[in-house]
Amino acid sequence: MRVRSLVPTWLTERTRGVRIRLTLVATTLVTVALTIAAVVLVLVLRHLLLHAADAATQSRAHEIAEVVQEQGVAGLDESLLSPVRNVDVVQVVDAEGTVVVSSLNHSTTPLGPGVDAGSEITVDDATTSPSGSEYRATLLGVDTPDGPVTVEVGALERPIDWLVLTAAVVCCIVFPIIVIGMALMTYYFVGRALKPVDLIRGQVEEISGGDLHQRVPVPGTGDEIATLATTMNDMLDRIETARAQQMRFVNDASHELNSPLTTLVGLLDLSRSKHQPLDPETVDSVLLPEALRLQSMVSDLLLLARADESGVPLRITDVDLDEICTAEVNRLEALGRHHVEARIVAVRVRGDAEKLSRALRNLADNAARHTRDRLTLAMTLSDDGARVSVTVADNGPGIPDADKDRVTERFVRLDNTRERRWGGSGLGLAIVSEIIRAHDGEVRIADTPGGGATVGFILPVQPWHSGGASEHPRPGRVGRS
Repeated sequence: MRVRSLVPTWLTERTRGVRIRLTLVATTLVTVALTIAAVVLVLVLRHLLLHAADAATQSRAHEIAEVVQEQGVAGLDESLLSPVRNVDVVQVVDAEGTVVVSSLNHSTTPLGPGVDAGSEITVDDATTSPSGSEYRATLLGVDTPDGPVTVEVGALERPIDWLVLTAAVVCCIVFPIIVIGMALMTYYFVGRALKPVDLIRGQVEEISGGDLHQRVPVPGTGDEIATLATTMNDMLDRIETARAQQMRFVNDASHELNSPLTTLVGLLDLSRSKHQPLDPETVDSVLLPEALRLQSMVSDLLLLARADESGVPLRITDVDLDEICTAEVNRLEALGRHHVEARIVAVRVRGDAEKLSRALRNLADNAARHTRDRLTLAMTLSDDGARVSVTVADNGPGIPDADKDRVTERFVRLDNTRERRWGGSGLGLAIVSEIIRAHDGEVRIADTPGGGATVGFILPVQPWHSGGASEHPRPGRVGRS
């Protein structure tokens, strides 16, 4: 049995696909982010350049307006007409649209139409000739001693457009390089990050059903991959433990089933070879006990298998536990093999009567096999009446302290030398443990004062309600023997 199927698909087949997908996702996100950044950068740059040009032309227009408003056009100084940064052309246009003053030689076409005094507008793509350069101009209307004029100051748009275009070209060149570099780096670092996953995958592929002691390497990164490796190792621990238990269970079950089967097949084969029927004494003393033992063992194995799969199936009802104990005491007394003492109190619990009866019988049969001459069945209520303890004590050799924790495991028998006829299969106490656990109880194992073992269980008590009994456990019988 190989455990490769236990590994997630993406660990075994799609590590490379994950690397490519992550690279594509990262590259796409970076591309989108850089595209948006480039667009925003170009638009912001253009806005800032236009704002700077507008600020320069407006400032020059207001300076000229102050002069011509007081002194007229003749009062303009040559310095106000000279170009500077973001100021490339200056014109003064009269009310008829004639250029009165211009910083351009032979410029007779105004940058824009005249405006009313006190008004100010900004014009895009203004020109001084049909084929001339384009300007971004500020037009300011002013009243002068010579009459109303329009001061028109323009800045060339070509430098602004070139700067914006240059920024766009740089973005188109640099940003793809960044994207490619980012893609390569992502592919490289994702590959490094997923390298432990490849190691885990390779190690898991090498692990077979017969070599479950191997474990996957845990990277020292402390990240999700390290957690995955730790979880994988924990899973392998559970698989190894489960497989060991399964193999031990199968081996023990095969051994136990083989013993009665060997006896039955041997006697039947002997009868067939001699052509003689089996005598009634052999049937009663050998065949029937072995067949019943085999039947009981198969029933026990089926119960344990169901318990492993989905828990012990229970039919929950109100159960008078004292009646189950009384019936078991009567059965032990009827067998007449040992002196039986009982201390019983009336208690009702919620549970499966048949399963609880089976658990108690297993305890009693186990004690009867090991006691010398006396059995004691006792029921004890806790001080608050919320729990009840049922124990079966014997005066046999007892259970060593080192074995108390494992006697409820399957096929555990502390005395391997006793006769199979009287010895158990090693499933009795395991079944008791499963049944009591299904009832939210617990199994207790202790020493009997004076020698022997006391094995029992503790269950929660179901209060009695009106319509059937009082709200408290009924008073019981004490000291029966």
